[in-house]
Amino acid sequence: MTPAELQVVADRWHAFVDRFRVDGALSPMMQLKLEHSVRVSADALAIAEGEGWPDDEKQLAEAIGLLHDIARFPQFEQYQTFSDADSIDHGDLGFQTLEKENLLGELPAEIQSLILHAVQHHNKKDLPTAMAGAEEKYLRLIRDADWLDIFFVCWEVIASGKIHSQPEIMMNIDFNGPPTDVVVDQFHRGEAINYQNLNSMADRFILQLSWMHDLSYAASKRLVCDRSILDKFIDVLPVKTDSLLRCFEVTAKFLNT
Repeated sequence: MTPAELQVVADRWHAFVDRFRVDGALSPMMQLKLEHSVRVSADALAIAEGEGWPDDEKQLAEAIGLLHDIARFPQFEQYQTFSDADSIDHGDLGFQTLEKENLLGELPAEIQSLILHAVQHHNKKDLPTAMAGAEEKYLRLIRDADWLDIFFVCWEVIASGKIHSQPEIMMNIDFNGPPTDVVVDQFHRGEAINYQNLNSMADRFILQLSWMHDLSYAASKRLVCDRSILDKFIDVLPVKTDSLLRCFEVTAKFLNT
């Protein structure tokens, strides 16, 4: 992707998001997604740079980062939630939105295909079983970049108190509850954690620790360490049980090997 093509994508994304403003402002939850998308784009670039990718691939990484959550705006407008289970799969809706709105028009067909594939599958529990090399490369990149910013957001909304002033962020889980045994067990077995078992904020933290074990790029793991994410998580934990802290110890050892 060229710098000019990246600018076209950015301009169209901003214009699309602006359609959801009321009296010039986005709702607080949509504003969070705008800021998230900008940071994910920057993190995608940081990972690509850390991996030594050429400039055209770095620019495509930025574009995918910006577009990956484009569905969150129509999703929240229609359903007033970011819970896919209670509304619609936002990866699939993102694919449909990009095509319906022709936001990738005039871009080369190969670039359009890579963006659509990454947007559609970035949120899926499992990677597709069959992918071309470039599809896997960018899908793994956007998953890493998305997780990196979710780590930041999880810490920031608690540290700033936003999680209490905007209860929809919690999605009906117990902020002060202990970790759930089945979630702890799934983590230690290296299994994908079932979202239906998430009952507390402690469980959410364990879920995010499990994502750290699934990061695809060495540059992503370095960024977790450089940003002291584990220490920041521990600072804001609502509970500090032995079983929860043991999960942190396992992850710290993994990241430093």
